[in-house]
Amino acid sequence: MKILEKIERFLGEDNRKSRFYCFTPEVMIATFIIEMILAVYVLVRYKMSSFSRSAAALVILLAGFQLAEYKICTDSDFLFWPVFGFIMITILPVLGLRLISLVTKTRHFLNIGYLAMISFMVFFILSPQTNQNVMCGGNYIIFGTEERVAMLYAIYYFLFLFLGIFEVVRHERKETKNISYWILAGYLSFILPTGIVYLMSPATRQAVPSIMCGFAIFFALILALKAVPAYYKR
Repeated sequence: MKILEKIERFLGEDNRKSRFYCFTPEVMIATFIIEMILAVYVLVRYKMSSFSRSAAALVILLAGFQLAEYKICTDSDFLFWPVFGFIMITILPVLGLRLISLVTKTRHFLNIGYLAMISFMVFFILSPQTNQNVMCGGNYIIFGTEERVAMLYAIYYFLFLFLGIFEVVRHERKETKNISYWILAGYLSFILPTGIVYLMSPATRQAVPSIMCGFAIFFALILALKAVPAYYKR
């Protein structure tokens, strides 16, 4: 119980508001800059191969969402930036599966993933009002997405995240073991902390996209500095 109490104090809940000082607008723009530097490093260092392009694209999409969050907190244009941010993160789980397919040499679930991804992207573009009920909480972004849309989107998102993990574990081979371990570590680096926050701090549950992408800087670092080099050392 003492451990749980310490976690709750760290999360900062005071019955009215949770304080995640690691998700302030200043941190958002700093995260954007770091992720863009990582993406450029991968592209320059690894000569624009398929794997490096996919890895860099993942990091750029994460950076794009951080930029969208920063603009939501500092700009009055609540029409463009929420849609832009959701487009960025909608691509992430399927692009992650695509990156994994380059390691496993399989394309399981990719076609249906592309279809689901494009469907959500088109929906968000044609129905921008879906994500207009958005608020900058000072420490993270709260998205008041309509309940049924939010449920379907969560199913899509977490389904393809866990399909990616499933593919990594299922196709682990001796020659790609190090790459698989690093990709798995990258996935867990943002899924596990987000899950802890979700369970421990109910007040933040509408901010899951913001919190997950905040933690995903660890994924970006692991991908750029560990997984991509391991792929080319093979």
